[in-house]
Amino acid sequence: MLRLFFSMMLCWLPLSAIEHIEHYEIFTKQYQENDTLFLVSRRFELSGVTFYLTTNTQTLQTKVLSFDASKFMPLDENFSKTPFAKQLSDATALQGKGGATHGTTQNDKAIYLTMDLCPSAKKGYESEFIEHLTKQNGKTPIAIALSSAWREHHTKEFEALLKNPLLEITWVNHTHTHFYDPKLVERQNFMLHVNTDVKAEILGVEKTLLEEGITPSVFFRFPGLIADAKLMRELRETYFLIPLGANAWIAKNEPIKTGSIILIHGNKNEPQGIAMMEKKLPDVVKNYKFHAIKEAFVQ
Repeated sequence: MLRLFFSMMLCWLPLSAIEHIEHYEIFTKQYQENDTLFLVSRRFELSGVTFYLTTNTQTLQTKVLSFDASKFMPLDENFSKTPFAKQLSDATALQGKGGATHGTTQNDKAIYLTMDLCPSAKKGYESEFIEHLTKQNGKTPIAIALSSAWREHHTKEFEALLKNPLLEITWVNHTHTHFYDPKLVERQNFMLHVNTDVKAEILGVEKTLLEEGITPSVFFRFPGLIADAKLMRELRETYFLIPLGANAWIAKNEPIKTGSIILIHGNKNEPQGIAMMEKKLPDVVKNYKFHAIKEAFVQ
């Protein structure tokens, strides 16, 4: 069910009047508001009204807005000087690592927890781990990388995450289908598969999120953390999404340190990683502080 709050409209759209999103598309412009430059990256229609997905280039905060498009301008050199453009450029240069692996800002003892929800035939999700995490840490920022294919088959689990008052969730694009064939080698698999429809994979998740009342973030995670220069260029020049790698993939026994982007899987496909993170939690909570993922890139 579609539940959207658009701040520029200053109203809650009544559920009975909601229709499905139509004409969801890439739309690239910029506009100035006071001293802040905003990126406009998507456009769509809902109940006959045109809406835009916007990004504050200073804070990386995204919003869905409906307003007069006459203020829009083509991207120019001012956009390229923004913190968002710099982080986008830096992260998309790291193709061998799948994107940014650690925070670039100087946040004392900060770490960034990310949890992938790849497609899975397993029922449930790592709810016990989430409960233990929030019991030990209290309200916790977490970046959840969602695939539409997981969402489609885990409605109750998705709703439980969405309604958990102890999670501060940033929703990360983890592709629509999250293609994977165990018989294929890495460099022909995931999004590197010859038949990948990049546009459908990226926009499909965003539409899924919007139809759940969730504003997509500026973050993206490649399935398998596998990418190439072409995919990174498309993220940078077409989709304007910052790719997230990780330098603390727990199931691979990578150590957590200040600034780490931590990777666990919440779909029950990587239980060893969850078990290892469970053991680490008391020391992690004692020695570090979980921060929202956007704080890895801006103060």
